[in-house]
Amino acid sequence: MTLEIIGILTVLLGLAGIWAGPRWAAALLSFSLLFGAAAAIQLPALGGNSVQPSHVLLLFLCLSVAIRPAHFRASVLSLAYPSPGYWFAAYILFSVATAFFLPRIFADASLVYSSARGANSVMSTLASPLRPSSSNFTQSFYLLSDLACFAIVSALARDGEHRFLALAVVATSAGCCLFAFLDLITFYAGIPETLDVIRNANYTMHATDTFAGLKRIVGSYPEASSFGAIALSLFTFNLVLWLERYPSCHLGLLTTATGLFLVMSTSTTAYAAGGAMGIVIILYSVHEVWIGRARWAHVTFLFLCLVVVPCVVLGLMLVPDIWQMVTNVGVEAFANKLGSQSGEERTAWNAHALISFIDTMGMGAGLGAVRASSFVVALLANTGIAGTLLFIMFAYRLYKPAERMDMSRQEEAAIGRAALMSALSQIFSATIAGTSTDLGLLFSLVSGLAAGAIARAALTHTSSASLELVAPHQRAGETSFA
Repeated sequence: MTLEIIGILTVLLGLAGIWAGPRWAAALLSFSLLFGAAAAIQLPALGGNSVQPSHVLLLFLCLSVAIRPAHFRASVLSLAYPSPGYWFAAYILFSVATAFFLPRIFADASLVYSSARGANSVMSTLASPLRPSSSNFTQSFYLLSDLACFAIVSALARDGEHRFLALAVVATSAGCCLFAFLDLITFYAGIPETLDVIRNANYTMHATDTFAGLKRIVGSYPEASSFGAIALSLFTFNLVLWLERYPSCHLGLLTTATGLFLVMSTSTTAYAAGGAMGIVIILYSVHEVWIGRARWAHVTFLFLCLVVVPCVVLGLMLVPDIWQMVTNVGVEAFANKLGSQSGEERTAWNAHALISFIDTMGMGAGLGAVRASSFVVALLANTGIAGTLLFIMFAYRLYKPAERMDMSRQEEAAIGRAALMSALSQIFSATIAGTSTDLGLLFSLVSGLAAGAIARAALTHTSSASLELVAPHQRAGETSFA
């Protein structure tokens, strides 16, 4: 095990988080999620795997909660039945169990592309017989980390820290824009190595790649698709907060900046998932208008999407040079993607993953055993039908409460909706290009924020309704035990 310089700084911040308390430790964790290409610790004994700063800070967040009994109890209770945390825990614990048993039960039963790294720290490009590997352990660690993050953030949000956590995610968005700007500046200045200090992880870096003549924005991540997925999630969070008229300084400007860098990222994953999220948010805004609950921001957003954007596209078509550049990006991003070497490799991953799903009789090959190019395919191939159903139950329990309740005027509801949409965008991105069943710590953070904020909104709504029922009796002079 090797502790990097950035790892020393991470440990110092983690100690500060323990002293300051869980909410500050969670805020530090949120910002550390930007360092997707950084390694705090190198693990040569585990195939050269790198431990990112976010997972180190998560450990300190867990310690900060563990030494405070009230926070610890609240975190455990956030996983109680029938909350979303219960189903998330069931899904993750089942997945971890498959990582140990299924690769041994179905050893040599199928050919798979493994997620494990070889002795040269590079993933294999050839299919090999299904066997237990180091990726079974690492993927289990990642999913258990996701569970801990979800439980703690959900408990913090339910206990009244939802606003602070929302501002932490907004600050993370600002940091994402800053790193994207630095990535562009250093590239065109001819000094891309300037950001190597935060690109020390044992990943293949694509910091200087171009796409249809444009620089592929990677920010502080290894590749454009990783940056695009994170930027889309943060952009969605900011956009929904803006639509809900959440009181935060310069939120509209930050949303615009994040969206601009997202468009410039040249990430096919971000474009496809962003299109899907755009449709979802448009339908959501139409629904708000239809039921008479819309704010002016919803109407403005619909006007921009349904009127201004089509007019801009028609205007660009009248400028041949600009329209040709836009067309080239579209052709490279979609038409030529599947025919590229990367597209062929990812298609082969999905094909072998689905074959392994059939070879294992729908039980899956075990968490971390199969590499795919879609979250849905990876979920089926690794955890089987049972694991997939558990995740679907988690998603249902996470989104259903927000659909049932009319909480439009509550601050908690606005944050909960924004976090839900942000989590959904990550599911879309992972469905398009996710290589494993791990949706990442940002997904756990925003889904935990959504679960906690909506649960708190439900309590506030119930309390308000109770007070309205009690009030007439109080006016009549009756004694209240509320």
